[in-house]
Formats: sequence, C-alpha cells, structure tokens
Amino acid sequence: IAPIPLRCVQTENALRNQTIDSVAAAREALAGEISPIDDLRSTRDYRLKVSLNLLEDFINELSAR
Repeated sequence: IAPIPLRCVQTENALRNQTIDSVAAAREALAGEISPIDDLRSTRDYRLKVSLNLLEDFINELSAR
C-alpha cells in the first residue's frame, strides 16, 4: 500500500469510542485513506481487498479476546 508504514488516522477515528462491531465504518474509512497501485506483482483492487480483509481480521481478533 505504501513504501513506508502508513498511519490511517481516519480509520482510527472511525473506530475510536465505537463498539468492536463497527467493522463496516472502519473498512469504509480505510478504503478512503489508502491508494494502492497496480504493478506487475498485484492489482490495485487486490491490494485494497487484502488491506480491508486484514483490518477486519484484526478487529475480529480483538473482539475474540
């Protein structure tokens, strides 16, 4: 998604003071914050989908604790 670590402040804000069930709002915020590229290794759409799925997996992992 980026050549260096990227802090997604809008995504953080979408999750702040929310229940752990607000995955949809966090996914929407993340989709608006990142700009994946197309290249030989992967498409923009694939990178976006993987990023959103990783965020959802992370949130689900937190809720399982």
